[in-house]
Amino acid sequence: MKVLITGGSGFIGGELCRRLAAHGHALTVLSRSPERARSKLPEGTRVVASLDDIGDDEAIDGVVNLAGENLFTRRWSESRKRTLMASRLDTTRELVALCRRLDTTPSVMVSGSAVGFYGDAGDAELTEHSSARRKDFGYRLCDAWEQTAREVTGQGVRLSIIRTGVVLGRDGGMLKGLWPVYRLGLGARLGDGSQWLSWIHIQDMVAILMRALETPGVEGIFNATAPQPVTQRHFHRALASAVHRPAPWVAPAPLLRLGLGELSGLLLGGQRVYPRRLEDQGFTFRFPSLEEALDDLANTAS
Repeated sequence: MKVLITGGSGFIGGELCRRLAAHGHALTVLSRSPERARSKLPEGTRVVASLDDIGDDEAIDGVVNLAGENLFTRRWSESRKRTLMASRLDTTRELVALCRRLDTTPSVMVSGSAVGFYGDAGDAELTEHSSARRKDFGYRLCDAWEQTAREVTGQGVRLSIIRTGVVLGRDGGMLKGLWPVYRLGLGARLGDGSQWLSWIHIQDMVAILMRALETPGVEGIFNATAPQPVTQRHFHRALASAVHRPAPWVAPAPLLRLGLGELSGLLLGGQRVYPRRLEDQGFTFRFPSLEEALDDLANTAS
């Protein structure tokens, strides 16, 4: 396939590009920093700074839309929230417009979302059929992103929306920062630790994206989370155990709220999410349990 990827030089996108290239697909990656992105991507990847660089007569078989500013880099001021929203919606609108103007319409678009769609849901068990329990900023962000992506179906494009949990890998995401902290014995439980964390190993995450891209008939909403969500307390202890360090520390909820403001809700709240549609369709997770995932990552070279 000829595949266009946004967010292709990020943590998830970079791993996806390596897997796509290994499968023989031809890649075009949209990046605001083409030279920097090119150095991270597989040899032969075409990098464009704008979708306007893609001609109407070019053939694109599939699109993977992972672009979006990192939620965790700074406090959520009103200006920052507008930036987070625009970074997802503007790119998605541009992709819909691209599909409309191309002489040959892509057959599929795989578009990102997150389990934040469900809001802070307490202990409720959530599947793809669940509605949002709390319509906070995380919900509004994901809902607007998904609704914008749905516009592509008007062009006859098969659409898969992937609601992603916390992706675990040594080269990026949450663990890139936490792993060295825990190895120093300084890892801390967040609040009382009762909040749920829905996670997934990077290899399973990429397999889900590949499946959605390559498999005809795979469409609609999918929860990209391992089948065994855990509490934050469980995660804290498991990560400390994986690096053979004690885990006595606690980051009190009031301190997190003071330091992070509204952003602290992502750490002190959570979602107990299950990947029912993937399981019903026969997807097999390589790393269904947190301990298996962390054991694999502990044995991965830094």
